[in-house]
Amino acid sequence: MVMHGTDRKSVLLKVYRDTNMDKDFSILSKNRDAFILVDLEGKIEYSSHACEPLLGYSRDTLHQITLNKLFVSDYLNQEQTFFKGREQEKLDNFDAQVQVIEGSILDVNVTSIPIFFEQDYLGAYLVIKDITAIKQNRLAMEREKEYHALINNLSRLSEKQATAGQLAAGIAHEIRNPITAIKGFLHLLMGENVGNRIYFEIINSEIDRIEEILKELMVLAKPNKQKYERVNLQSLLEQVITLMASQALLNDIQIETQFNFTKTCIIGDNNQLKQVFINYIKNAIEAMPKGGMLGINARPLVGGQVRVSITDQGSGIPEDILNQIGQPFFTTKENGTGLGLLVSRQIIKEHKGDLFIESSRNGTTIHVEFPLFSEQ
Repeated sequence: MVMHGTDRKSVLLKVYRDTNMDKDFSILSKNRDAFILVDLEGKIEYSSHACEPLLGYSRDTLHQITLNKLFVSDYLNQEQTFFKGREQEKLDNFDAQVQVIEGSILDVNVTSIPIFFEQDYLGAYLVIKDITAIKQNRLAMEREKEYHALINNLSRLSEKQATAGQLAAGIAHEIRNPITAIKGFLHLLMGENVGNRIYFEIINSEIDRIEEILKELMVLAKPNKQKYERVNLQSLLEQVITLMASQALLNDIQIETQFNFTKTCIIGDNNQLKQVFINYIKNAIEAMPKGGMLGINARPLVGGQVRVSITDQGSGIPEDILNQIGQPFFTTKENGTGLGLLVSRQIIKEHKGDLFIESSRNGTTIHVEFPLFSEQ
């Protein structure tokens, strides 16, 4: 009887198994190390005692199956006799997954040790180690790395904001005095000259704009002393809407409100809270140059919070710049300073609130949340 090459190697492997598996190994322990012996067809010819508690299969069962019954098929080559992208005749180490007896998937590390006899490759030892804990540690380390990266980013942002505050103080100090002098002399000229009144008014309005910018810079550099008190949120929002109604009307914008509470209060500085909502409503109006609907919704949340949402029907904020909104001196407006949103975010933070922005091509919604105090 003539044996083909594969049959001959299979017989030789069985001889190797029967000759060597009953002996003690200097490297591998049958009780401590989970390892299997596979032939060239991927059939398991031997398994150590440690395989049973690790994989859940009895050794007799393991000796009746092939690699594709034990390992997740994604890790096996097309013939399912060995591992995808791995050289069978070289020592190798890699991660894979096995299907344990109860049907769950186990993350493992595999060390493949080729078996040779008289220069013939007969099969391989596969040493299997559970790396679930190792993968969990890796995941924990990755999360910790992400956490530290986040802390570093926040630290850099804080430094950036501190630098912006120092810069703002310097700019405000250097500009305020000459602007005061210019404005004073302008008023004198306006009183003495009757003609060209429109030019004086333009100059005066531009000086007023500079002063508004300086005021925002001073808030950024040195916020005013806060006066915390009980603020009726609905009353505050109605006052802000009254202030902004004329600007909305001029821009063909209709304001629609929905307040789902009564006598709901928050604790904060009335003027600063007004400044926050004026800034956001003003931005919503400017986002709709062709007019539209501006929605203001306020409702309590589970957990003792209250949310105010301001929604416009503008073209939205591009995703690549959404995360930059509120950073010092970042603005998408041609004549903007980038300070209004930064100051608003700072005020919200000081009131222990949160800010969320959602945006799409159909518009933008700014959600502001504060801890609420409900009157009895």
